[in-house]
Amino acid sequence: MKSKYLLIFIIFLTLAVAIFFYIESNNSQLPKSSLEEEGVKVENSQLTRSEIIHDVVEKINKISPVEPVLGGSWHITRFWFVQDSNKDFYVEYEDGHILRQILLEAKKENKDKIEYRVVGYFEPGETNWILKAGTNPFLGKSLDLFEYSQELGKWIKKN
Repeated sequence: MKSKYLLIFIIFLTLAVAIFFYIESNNSQLPKSSLEEEGVKVENSQLTRSEIIHDVVEKINKISPVEPVLGGSWHITRFWFVQDSNKDFYVEYEDGHILRQILLEAKKENKDKIEYRVVGYFEPGETNWILKAGTNPFLGKSLDLFEYSQELGKWIKKN
């Protein structure tokens, strides 16, 4: 009789442990709701999306492969990070006259400096972006959209 209860207890314990590990593995895959929560490091990267966004906002005029028209300056409207990546992302930007997009790859050279490589350069088409230079290896991949919220004063994940 005691062996019957022991068997039931072992089965119950095994199920409880399995359920616990299943829930834990699914919680680690939940999407984040704002940029401040995006501090999780992905791909063993030393970069966070927050670091990259703030750095690119400051450096967009140096990073862009084209100059703004009429002596203006570039302003970023959106960031599109490749899902599960902190280093590969698209940047939409404008100068008040024209709109452009670039695909960047970020790399942290040392503790204080982030380097960017322009992978692709795009101009707007009738319905989508047209690749004008470079490559677009993430075409069709899922992307995480970030836009600046004037109300909140920060970049917010929109999807």
